[in-house]
Amino acid sequence: MKDEWKNLYGVADASESLSLGPIRTENQGSKVYAITYKDLSAIVGNTPFIDFKKMRKDLLVQSLLNHQKTVERVMGSCSIIPFKFGSLAHTEKEVERILILGYELFKSLLPWVSERVEFELTATWDKERIFKVLYEEEPEIQSLQKMIESKHERDSLFEKIKLGKLVRQSLLKKRLLFKDKIVSQLQGCTESQCDHEAIDDLMILNTAFLLKKETEDEFDRRVQQLDHGFSGEVFFRLIGPLPLYSFKCIEIEWSSGNRIRDALSLLGLEENATSSDLKAAYYSKTQCLHPDKIGYHSGTSPEFEKVVEAYSLLRKYYSLHRSLPEEGRILLMETRNGLN
Repeated sequence: MKDEWKNLYGVADASESLSLGPIRTENQGSKVYAITYKDLSAIVGNTPFIDFKKMRKDLLVQSLLNHQKTVERVMGSCSIIPFKFGSLAHTEKEVERILILGYELFKSLLPWVSERVEFELTATWDKERIFKVLYEEEPEIQSLQKMIESKHERDSLFEKIKLGKLVRQSLLKKRLLFKDKIVSQLQGCTESQCDHEAIDDLMILNTAFLLKKETEDEFDRRVQQLDHGFSGEVFFRLIGPLPLYSFKCIEIEWSSGNRIRDALSLLGLEENATSSDLKAAYYSKTQCLHPDKIGYHSGTSPEFEKVVEAYSLLRKYYSLHRSLPEEGRILLMETRNGLN
């Protein structure tokens, strides 16, 4: 089909035993299969082109979950470096291009990835118990609550707003204390962590942890100890093992020669510029356009943002390419590094 694209799931070692037959994608039951170059395999599935930026939020979330589920099923048969959700290639030739240009990087990463897994841990307060604790510990909260109870509902709006703000401030302070206690209990059996945004004020922790496979049992034991120690005051939810979405994930985009040339022009660079020239030009431009230099008081200026965007584009370009192609789709690629 002319409109058929390749949805990219990950890169695996082709010398490993791949069992992809039963795995099918979320899109019309398309089979997941491998495109191989030398001893590497890109795991892909056929899909019509999807503009994820225009997709309805509920459909986007469902597509993300389906994508992750597919990667996790592949992980059951081989080590895999995951692609970022939404990564597409137009043809098998483009997929092979990704493997060729990223070959050395993927080969160096796979042994490291094969020894590690990701676990996601959330910790959330029990609503009734934490509010009771705040009421008992904070005299101002007690006073406001009693004032609200003594007034008619329509006359207590101001106090309710003030109480809501005060409760939120108190929860944020407690979150830091509880989070430190939880994370310190897990130290020693994890290598790194990546914090994700808390869904609401009752969520203490929403964090991905990187650990070696040999420490999975110890990590699980410590989470159970935490669950027992908080005695129902905090609810824990542990998901894993997962592919290394938060720590080693391949991000790609496709550009054009014109876009690359425009970025070079913006930074005042010739087409034969080196990566060293790029760094020097970026530093010079950002120094001149920094908001503190030009008196721009509403965040960064549009010109400054354009320079940062051009530098990011060219940095990814120079990591793969040594000369400027004339036309066609140009692959840009980097590996997300969520290690700290």
